[in-house]
Amino acid sequence: MEWAWSALTHHLPSDPAVWDPSGLVAAVARHQNDLVLVPEQPEPDIAWRAAAFLHTLAVCPPLDSPMNEFYAAAATRSYLRVAGAKSLPSPALLGDLVEAAKAGRADVFAVAEQLRAAL
Repeated sequence: MEWAWSALTHHLPSDPAVWDPSGLVAAVARHQNDLVLVPEQPEPDIAWRAAAFLHTLAVCPPLDSPMNEFYAAAATRSYLRVAGAKSLPSPALLGDLVEAAKAGRADVFAVAEQLRAAL
């Protein structure tokens, strides 16, 4: 949680007028869950964790702001860097994944697959 709050203040330095911290709590909880195991992926599966974080923030936005999408993409990229990803997905790809998740065109499995291909 501490990292997620830090990422929020880093990427969105001005306080949003209205926000729901339960969306951020849900994203962190889902990201930390190791119960979903993808065959042939090493543990921890950082692509799955990043996808769960991104997908939850896209579907359960914590901010009453158009900055939700930016935060979801930027914080996911930041998580991957901290988690030791050898390469990082482009901001454009992350933006596309956030939009696809938000619109219901990509579930968490599809997002994770796209992230794995980019890592």
